[in-house]
Amino acid sequence: MHDIFGNELPAFPPKHYLAMTKSMAEDRRLMLEQYLQEVVTNPVLSRSDILFKCFKKLQLETFRIPSIKVILKVYLPDGRLVKVDSETSDTAERVLEAALYKLNLSRELMEHFSLFITHKDTNAVFSVMKRVAPFEIPFITIWNIKNDSFQIDIRKWYMTPSTDAILMGCTAAVDLLYAQAVQELEMNWCKPTEQQTTALKHLIKTDNKGKFLELMQQVEHYNYQRLDPCSSDYLDGTTMVTVSVGNDELYCSFQTSDNKSEIIRLHISKVTRWHVMHYQPKKTNDQQEFKFGYMDDQFLNWITIRTNQAFLLSTWLKKMLSEQPVTKESLEILDNKTSANTRKR
Repeated sequence: MHDIFGNELPAFPPKHYLAMTKSMAEDRRLMLEQYLQEVVTNPVLSRSDILFKCFKKLQLETFRIPSIKVILKVYLPDGRLVKVDSETSDTAERVLEAALYKLNLSRELMEHFSLFITHKDTNAVFSVMKRVAPFEIPFITIWNIKNDSFQIDIRKWYMTPSTDAILMGCTAAVDLLYAQAVQELEMNWCKPTEQQTTALKHLIKTDNKGKFLELMQQVEHYNYQRLDPCSSDYLDGTTMVTVSVGNDELYCSFQTSDNKSEIIRLHISKVTRWHVMHYQPKKTNDQQEFKFGYMDDQFLNWITIRTNQAFLLSTWLKKMLSEQPVTKESLEILDNKTSANTRKR
């Protein structure tokens, strides 16, 4: 592979030749996840048919899955189901294309959507858990989870709200944008004013999707993606934090056990680097940590967030960076931010 791609290809995580403990296995899984993230966010590697075939073969051989015909269930944000005639060996790119074709979405707009693994707990609380990379095999991904509360969803794959305008000429795209926007409004992921809330409810009632999406552009935190509430080392060791990311911003709302609160809003250019690490406070409790550094008055500060959506957060930040105007400085920043390897704490 290095003969073909040279320095474009990141170093593959080293193998363990002795028996691995559970902790070692989790470390290697995180390193492999980080490796795949770096591959899929590289504009050269992500378009390579050679790598697609290689990763497809690796997944099929690892899990020993025969290639047979199946009906794959893919859901939309409003709960609608799309049944995709698929094979167990089909990649996410193929499954997404087939699902969007069924929805009559214009082929040239498909790049603005992606497959995600989502979850609803026993209280019907919704979470986005991970993006399914184009070369991943969704059947294997969802089969590996072995839990009916997880499913495959189609969701938007861009972080800049104004990108909606590109899609407004396609009825199928408007339906998808509307379904996700209503879902996120109902989950309080965005922050409309009282007046905006009244107007949005009226537009939902009258099924005026175009006007609804137009008004949503004015709503604070529209198109921001949110993590489940999690813990952080900021302020004190028991601080809870709600993290949202979108529109070139990382937004963290902290709350301590004694009700002290603080909000940190960082433009993506202020986030200098980040790492995803394995965190195991107890032998029975595996978790991930997302540690990021940011500049404040010429000083570099670090914050650690403990969440099993750490890789998802990293994915969203990398996507946000990829949507920035391309300059020499931005390319240097991107290389600096994404070059760190997964580490164990």
